[in-house]
Amino acid sequence: MKLYEYAIRRLILMVFVLFALAVFIFYLTRGLLPPEDALSQFITPRMNDAAKLSLAQALGVATKSCPSYAAFIGQQDGCVVPLWGQFTGWISNALQGNWGYSQLPGVTPGTLTTWEAFAERFPFTAELAISGTILTILIAVPFGIISATHANKLPDHVSRVISLAGYSVPQFWFGYMLQIVFVLYVAIHGAGILPSSSTLPTSCGLCLSDPGTITSYTGLPVLDAALSGNFAYFWDSLLGLALPTITLALTTIGALTRILRSSMVDALHQDYVLLARSKGLRERTVIYRHALRNALLPAVTIAGLILAFLLGGVVVVEYVFSWPGVGAAAVAASTAFDVNFLELYVLVTAVILIVANLGVDILYAKLDPRIRY
Repeated sequence: MKLYEYAIRRLILMVFVLFALAVFIFYLTRGLLPPEDALSQFITPRMNDAAKLSLAQALGVATKSCPSYAAFIGQQDGCVVPLWGQFTGWISNALQGNWGYSQLPGVTPGTLTTWEAFAERFPFTAELAISGTILTILIAVPFGIISATHANKLPDHVSRVISLAGYSVPQFWFGYMLQIVFVLYVAIHGAGILPSSSTLPTSCGLCLSDPGTITSYTGLPVLDAALSGNFAYFWDSLLGLALPTITLALTTIGALTRILRSSMVDALHQDYVLLARSKGLRERTVIYRHALRNALLPAVTIAGLILAFLLGGVVVVEYVFSWPGVGAAAVAASTAFDVNFLELYVLVTAVILIVANLGVDILYAKLDPRIRY
């Protein structure tokens, strides 16, 4: 099977997986709750029972023959649309991009659609996830190589301690510690050297006071600032990104470092490495051209899953650093009973994970020509 045929088959399977997940999510959020809960985010204090019944019928929850709102609440026979019928109406609206209105705290009811609320927050999560993944790779790959080439020596022990710390330290604790150190103790002219929150800080010791404005091309502050040629905005955005990115990197480098170390140790004992050394090749060439390329396959899987996980919304880090991403919004949605946002959040996260796994499989075939699908 050719690679593009494999990718098409996986994409077709993705449709069935997402459909099954959509059924499961709908059942959890609608099937286990009273039918009137589907109306809760649309009902206003001034609505009378007739308006509420009309709304329930418009949303496809109450039947057209239902005599009254009281009969609907009491789930009188013939008043409530069967759950499968509610699902078909919901999935039809969702496929058209109609996810209802957002009920996130601070949003006036009926003014912001769920898709708009998600879309305006996702770029911030994407920027944080990409920066965290890049920093993780930049730290973990050298650590893994050094650990493998100096197995059971001091560099390996240091790498192991850092990796275990990444496994063990809770994200919220490490985030708070960074805030205490760089915001309270390390200061310039009475202000912390780095900001504790905000995507565009202007009050830290290294911040520029007047960053100006930028044109929003992608929604990613750092990238848009670079594209707009605004250095001050670019610099302040980088500073706002610093502590959350470091928090993510420390808590994710452990897995990638240990996997790469294990793969490198195995690769360095393979026959092709011994042959390369017997030919008199430089050790640097043996490590990076021969051993590392074959050891990267398991590490690619971990790196892809890390990016997918972070893109789904790092709830703890976004909460600690008041980062306006979808992870923090999902927490707020759960407390505000914003079912529409939670449904969209879970489905988008599932798409990201599936696409990331597909991307990893395709990258496998590119890195190792022996792999066939």
